[in-house]
This record gives sequence, structure tokens and C-alpha cells, in this order.
Amino acid sequence: MLFPTITFAVFLTLVLAVHTVLLERPRAWKASMLVASYVFYAWWDWRFLSLIWLSTVVDFVAGRAIHASADRVRRRLLLLLSLGTNLGMLGFFKYADFFVESFVGVMADMGITVAAQPLGLILPVGISFYTFQTMSYSIDIYRGTLEPTDDPLDFALFVGFFPQLVAGPIVRARDFLTQLATDDRSPVDIGRSLQLILGGLFKKILIADLLASELIDGVFADPGGATGLETMLAIYGYALQIYGDFSGYSDIAIGIALLLGFRFPENFRQPYRAASLQEFWQRWHISLSTWLRDYLYIGLGGSRRGRLRTYRNLLLTMLLGGLWHGAGWTFVLWGAFHGAGLAGERLFADRRGNVTPSRAARIWRTAFTFHFVCVGWVLFRSANLDRALEVFASLGGSWTSAPSLNGGIIAALLVGLAMQFAPRGRLDAAWSAFGRAPVYVVAPAVLSALLLLDLLGPDGVAPFIYFQF
Repeated sequence: MLFPTITFAVFLTLVLAVHTVLLERPRAWKASMLVASYVFYAWWDWRFLSLIWLSTVVDFVAGRAIHASADRVRRRLLLLLSLGTNLGMLGFFKYADFFVESFVGVMADMGITVAAQPLGLILPVGISFYTFQTMSYSIDIYRGTLEPTDDPLDFALFVGFFPQLVAGPIVRARDFLTQLATDDRSPVDIGRSLQLILGGLFKKILIADLLASELIDGVFADPGGATGLETMLAIYGYALQIYGDFSGYSDIAIGIALLLGFRFPENFRQPYRAASLQEFWQRWHISLSTWLRDYLYIGLGGSRRGRLRTYRNLLLTMLLGGLWHGAGWTFVLWGAFHGAGLAGERLFADRRGNVTPSRAARIWRTAFTFHFVCVGWVLFRSANLDRALEVFASLGGSWTSAPSLNGGIIAALLVGLAMQFAPRGRLDAAWSAFGRAPVYVVAPAVLSALLLLDLLGPDGVAPFIYFQF
């Protein structure tokens, strides 16, 4: 993690104390939150703050200039300046080495030796998220659906707000700036905040980290040494690991933002109960899937220009969505796999028409969608295509034994799967009541929960998966 757990707890406690003291002084509050956000990011590597500052300055100036100009060519050039700056930073740090290595490999296959060497660049944490946030700001202003803010402090805080800075969710300017501008500070729902934060930690520690350390990492490191049953459980386990890891982070980020007075939309909605790929992407990483829909898929023409172009747009959107996740051919193939699946679904729906599935049909479709997604996760998780093929090949091994299986793994698998189908909102009233309890009740209970998570979880805390994207 960017911060060791204890260090982050101290940091958050200080931030909440400052937040409470300065809440009635908006300018001082904004400045303090911005400083805290920059300190949070600088703890990892202060040098890359310059990229956040560059994106902030360019998009703030470009947004105001786009709004002020009536000249279509000038507006387009300003938009290109904004997009070019953000995509240029993202492309250089995230994809330069990938393209160099791919070019050298292709030339080697042709018998040509190229002396070019990868640059060995460090990927700045969060760059994939805050660049997408600021690009959506510029695009919305260009489309006329958003007016720019005149306050550089407000915009800087929108770009750098620490709860979701490094791994999302991707927050839209209209949502954040509207809340930032209001003087109405409703009482914070402490219970809901704690429900999200503690629930996120539960997903991270007792689902994601436990499955990774006890089962998944070993199978994907050495597929040939695993039985077929272990491999299948590891594939299912990774589907639950990445859900627990990423949705856990999103819940923690949303919960911390709520403590500071901001309500962010949920980023995951029980994705493995989806009965189609389209529904899966309406439930998984919602802030990214809606971003890709609004700014890429619709920008390519969406479904307005005939069926063939619709299928093409779905494929291109998911290809680029795969590449967004990482600079590697496995991510490209993962995106293509999902794009082809979405296009196939649309083709089937176009031919059959909109038919409401029966209960039995929905169960079958849910099972099929889950397994389709799991196949894609093998590509996503594997270090390279050869390793992915080894994982698939190891499914042909013995299905009568799983030496690494233990009670903790079984419990994590069952709980992780049950979370996808459990009724939502049943405990909200209890959490709200807990949040209204006196601090001498809440504080010891929260501390006890944290100690229990630490006791039951594996040693150490693995970095969140999406920190690498």
C-alpha cells in the first residue's frame, strides 16, 4: 500500500481533525484538503506530483478557454491540447516500454536486430484515473454539458482529492464540483461510512489477500504443479480476489469521502450475478465502464450507424479498455475477448429480439456469463500468454485432489460467492444506528473489528491490484 496501515490511520485521523475544525471556513478547508491530498500522493513519490500539477493547470486553463470561445476550430484545438497532454503523459509512462519491447520482438521475428532498449519507466500511481477524470471535464465543457469552474482551488481539489486519487472510482466533475460548491453540509452518516470502510477491509483482507496468498499466487506461478481441481478453484478464486480487492478499495475510498462530506456513486454492484456481459459491465467498475461508454463508445458512433458499426464500436471500446488496464498483450486480448463477447451478445439480441428470459434461462445465463468472465480473468492475471495457456492446460490434471485446499480457502470462496447474491441493504439500519452511538461505544468496536481482521487475515497487507494500473 502507499501508506503502511498504521501510518495511514494516523494520517486519516489528522485529516478528519482538520476537516472538523475548518469545516465552517470553506477556503481554508479546501486548501487543507488539497495539501493533505498532495502529502498523501507524495508519500509514494513526490516527483510525480508534477504530472498532477501539469494536468491540473492545462485542463483548468483549457476548460475556461473552450467555454469562452465561439470559434469551432479554436475550441477543437483547445480540446486536443487537453486530451493530448493527458494521453501523452499516460502513453509515455504506461506504454513506451511496451511498444519498444513489442517493436524489438517483431523485428527479431523478422530476423532484424534492433538495439533499442526499454526505458525502465516507473508507472506513476493513479495516472490512469486522474487523467480520465480531467479529460472528461474538458470533453463535457466542449460538448456544452458542463460549465467550467472559475476557482483553480476547486479544480485542483477535484483532480487531486486523495480518497479516490490512486485507484478510483473515476469521479465526474459535475458530481464533485457541485458538492464542493454547496454550503449545505448535512450530517455525515458515520454508520454508512464505517460500513463501507470496514466492509472494504473485510473484502480486501479476508477474501482477496487470503485467496491470493493461500491458493491463487501459487497456481499462477506454477500451473504445472497444480491439480486440475486446484486450478479451477484458483480461477474461481481470482474472480473473487479481484472483486474483493478492487471493490474493497472502492468501498474504502467512498467511505472516507463520505466522512469528508462527499457522496460518490457505488463502483460495484454484485457483478457476478449478471446474466449477460452487458449487465456485467453495468455492475463491474461502473465508473470506468460508464466513462468508456460516454466518451469512447458514443464518440465512435455508438449504435447509431448500423449493426456492423455497432459491433465494431463495441470491439474497439473494449480493446482500448483492455489496454487501459495495462501495457501487455494479455490485457489487449482480455479486452478483445470481452469486446467479441459483447458484440456476439448484441448480434444474438438483434436476431432474436428482446425476449424476457425465464427464471431457469436467467440462471443458465448467469452461470455462462460468470464462466466467460473467469476465462477472461485468466488472461488478465497471467504474466504472459504462455502462462495463460499453461493455466488452461493444467485444467486437464487430476480432479480428485487439491492438496493446497484448506478450511480458510473454502470459507473465503463460499463467502465471496455468497456476497454476490445476498440481499442488499438488510443491515443498513443497524449500521446507521451504530454510527449514532456514543464515541466510547463506536471507537472500541471499530478497533476490535480491525484487530480481528488483522488476526484472521494473512501476514502483511498486499498492495491493491489496481495500484499498478
